[in-house]
Amino acid sequence: MKRRLMIATFIIVIYCMTSIPRFQRTAFSQPNWLNQGTYVEYSCNVSVYKGAPYAPTTGTFKWTVINLTDGYIHILYEMRIEDVSFEKTFKIETSSNQIKAIDDRIVENTTNYLWIDYTPRIGDVIQLENLSAVVVDLRLVSSKLFTDRACWLTNTTFNINGLNIGDLKNATMDGFIERSYDCETGVLVSSRFLIEFKDSNGKVSQSYFSSILISSTNIPNLTASRQYSKIPVAVAVAILLASIFMVARRILQVKPL
Repeated sequence: MKRRLMIATFIIVIYCMTSIPRFQRTAFSQPNWLNQGTYVEYSCNVSVYKGAPYAPTTGTFKWTVINLTDGYIHILYEMRIEDVSFEKTFKIETSSNQIKAIDDRIVENTTNYLWIDYTPRIGDVIQLENLSAVVVDLRLVSSKLFTDRACWLTNTTFNINGLNIGDLKNATMDGFIERSYDCETGVLVSSRFLIEFKDSNGKVSQSYFSSILISSTNIPNLTASRQYSKIPVAVAVAILLASIFMVARRILQVKPL
């Protein structure tokens, strides 16, 4: 029972992260692979800590296009972890790639994170959900669908104070979200994130670590045999130089205690 409560809390936290508006809008257009019935499914696992660690729990996460009409995409969002299920419908505006409603409840300034529809550059700051994400690298990702798929890697860190969820009162939530987006289609391929809840003394009372990896889809470009065996040398050099610059900048920004 306690394990189910922890998983349920984790799912609620994911949903709550779309309720804090911030950032600016960006122009998008509807991807050409997006049609009614398009779906992507991921395998996922969740590890929970509450005083003592719980064994990792496995499940699935899936989104499906149920309708496209009048400039909007309607998505069914499903998550299954053990015997806990979670379903929501998203209404996404094609011109901005922003989520305009969740289960017919209006939301503001929340960008869809299931795909991106432009070519970013390393160092770009973009909006995913309602958080600022930095494009930090270009990586090769493998799954049972493909090997060495070229993907953009984004990273987000966050800190939210004064949360009251379940038995958490006036807690601080912080952590990171790392996501990989396929370079050809812009589809989310993998993700991992850590969420920690801290009490007023800064002690971690609960934490959740989750990872997902694409496992099934009917998007032709992702199921075809097209694979990327290597990153061009010029791109690799640019990535290395950018990485060195970013690390050096972070070191120089660290202030002594």
